[in-house]
Amino acid sequence: MTPLPYPALHASHGGIWIATAEGTRSIGRGEAVRIAADTPVILLNAPLAAQRLGYPDLSGLDLLELFAFLRPARFMVPTPRGLARTLGIAEPADDASVAPFLRDAAEAMLAIAETDWPEREGAWHGAQSLARLRWSWAPAVSQRLSKPEKAERWLFSRLPEWSEGAPRTPPRTVTLDPEAVRDRLAALTGAGAETRAGQRLYAEAAASAFAPRTMRDSPNLVLAEAGTGIGKTLGYLAPASLWAEQADGAVWISTFTKALQRQLGHEGEQLLDCAERLALG
Repeated sequence: MTPLPYPALHASHGGIWIATAEGTRSIGRGEAVRIAADTPVILLNAPLAAQRLGYPDLSGLDLLELFAFLRPARFMVPTPRGLARTLGIAEPADDASVAPFLRDAAEAMLAIAETDWPEREGAWHGAQSLARLRWSWAPAVSQRLSKPEKAERWLFSRLPEWSEGAPRTPPRTVTLDPEAVRDRLAALTGAGAETRAGQRLYAEAAASAFAPRTMRDSPNLVLAEAGTGIGKTLGYLAPASLWAEQADGAVWISTFTKALQRQLGHEGEQLLDCAERLALG
């Protein structure tokens, strides 16, 4: 198959290069825009190249589009190095080597279309549909794809059937009993733990955030502060877990620091242990 006659264009913070069959040279932004406007160019990540050239109308043969056609639903780091690793070809050594690399990568990817690769099913019909939509890669891809003897299924028809579940039922409106909040706190802290009056008061205050709303579409807001050593994490986990259980709802808890995240994870394990103890009676 005849190699693509088009040049490859690479624009980076270090400069702009154009690669043809005759060689590679550095060019200015104005010349790059003129070339891209006059002839199709091979690119990697056309939107990024357009941004670097200051030419929003840039279009061409984007290798990311070709990869998506040949390897649908397969991950690839969208950089020259990521493309090289995915294709199993040599990585470009520097920015000046990227433009000729893009030409080599295009040939390597188009060669896949001449084989019976895993995602081959439905490719020919897909290419015909894309050709009608004037996809830039359609002519080159269609030349390399053999027409199937019979109609093929769409590739994604291989996926198993699935259906979306019904939306989650809204949580019930419940009122937390202060005594139940204290009991949940005691269960979380454990039988041998010290009873801290400040922690109990904190838990009761946090429970008011889960009270039925007084205004429609308006959340309850509680700003609760406590000193170090009070046991604030279990203080809000107690009413939160109790409300989630009784209302059949979900509670999202956000922390500010990694230390608090680790503490929340540790206390969350106690919450699971507590749930197991309650289940066992």
